[in-house]
Amino acid sequence: MKETNSKPSTYHSEWQHNRIEFILSLHSPDFFKGKKILELGSFNGYIGNYFAEVLESDVTSIEGRSENVSIIKNDYPLLKVECRDLDTPEWIFGKYDVIINFGLYYHLENYHKEHLINCINNCNLMFFETVVHDSFESEIFFRSESGNDQSLSNKGGAPSTSYVENILKESNCKFVKHCNSRLNGGAHHYDWEDRDSKVADGHARRFWVIENETDFTPG
Repeated sequence: MKETNSKPSTYHSEWQHNRIEFILSLHSPDFFKGKKILELGSFNGYIGNYFAEVLESDVTSIEGRSENVSIIKNDYPLLKVECRDLDTPEWIFGKYDVIINFGLYYHLENYHKEHLINCINNCNLMFFETVVHDSFESEIFFRSESGNDQSLSNKGGAPSTSYVENILKESNCKFVKHCNSRLNGGAHHYDWEDRDSKVADGHARRFWVIENETDFTPG
């Protein structure tokens, strides 16, 4: 993977690199050139900056904590970044070619369904990644959390696979779930088997590629 000329990632760098490399195994770098991309829950801005700097995409990054936004602006001054709370039923961002939604969803407390539908309705392609609760039921597992990369409300909810996929099916979009070990990084792992264990593992994740087949032009 080509490196940027900007500050390297010190936040789970192997894991961040592996997710980028996995995306680039599905789509060539040229695919992203000039694409209008929205990155949600960017935290340190590394992934959004990679798409902007290396892949020459038009990237807007959204981060919920003002202190993280300040760090992003310092580390990646050319990256467009806004501070917004994403746990809301409202959508004010417009339409995009691509949405990158990594590690945000399980930090939401209230508007999981609305958030996912908003994302689907406002892009052609989404790379969606989240902690997933090991349950065969369509449900969300809520837990307390704190930290500069956690929920703004100090409570987050990890969905089950069926919770996510029921929304995707209702939205009539095309999707593929990836459980590939190439996505793994550190303790974060995707190559686990659904067993209905009801165990809350904060490192057990899934990765979906979601396509909205509605024809629209980002704007």
